[in-house]
Amino acid sequence: MKIIISHDVDHLFWNDHLRDLYYPKLWVRETLAVLRGRISAGDWARRMTIPFHKNLNHLADIMRFDKENGVPSTFFFGMEKGLGISYGHKQALGAIRKVQAGGFAAGVHGIAYQDAGAMRSEFMAFQDLTGSAPEGIRMHYVRFADNTLQALSDAGYAFDTTVFDKKTGFHIQAPYQVNGMWEFPLTIMDTYLPYDEQKIRERTQEILGKAEEQAVGYCTVLVHDTNYSPVYPVYRDWYEWLVGYCRQKGFGLIGYHDAVRELNASAAEK
Repeated sequence: MKIIISHDVDHLFWNDHLRDLYYPKLWVRETLAVLRGRISAGDWARRMTIPFHKNLNHLADIMRFDKENGVPSTFFFGMEKGLGISYGHKQALGAIRKVQAGGFAAGVHGIAYQDAGAMRSEFMAFQDLTGSAPEGIRMHYVRFADNTLQALSDAGYAFDTTVFDKKTGFHIQAPYQVNGMWEFPLTIMDTYLPYDEQKIRERTQEILGKAEEQAVGYCTVLVHDTNYSPVYPVYRDWYEWLVGYCRQKGFGLIGYHDAVRELNASAAEK
């Protein structure tokens, strides 16, 4: 079984959110979390300082870890604003260039998921901005409609990795084709795992164990770059453990580009 790791880039800089409600919502959400015993007082105190950090992203840190550990990850960037994504194309381009210079792939973190024209516009926005077409996409908040995959295939994407079961908190399914596009169901998302040092590892082992039993071939893991931070120590430590665990189990680490190439070659042989 091979593991594909990717990172959604939801936030870049502190001043991207001066005109929206991201910070007030953050304060309320984390205060409720500590009052309900879901996070420690220390975690709460650290998260209250987030609006005063110049960089909300942790791209440099997670890229350094991925490079040192041979993780060929993909970073997905928003081409439109909405649902907490508030950075513009200029900020996105700078970050995309850094990711690509580091040897990593970049794709689209989509906002439109029902309007085929708007979905095509996001594809073209990335192409116009960077000079090359995005190979893949994942919808922000993994939003999904009946026509989403067909519209993404028509837009020109080589792959999508949006399909996810929010009720169970994971999704085990082999990649499948929608016309010329490959759909890689999202197996594990960091924020749908228990925020507990022991339970998060046990849950991950359980999900990957089921996937191995079902012989799905490829499993996809989403780790938000903002969670690779001292502010979210459980997520950061879990991610570092996860990469080591995959090696221990003999799971290969592969990028979407190579996975698509392998799947296309396999399909051509049939």
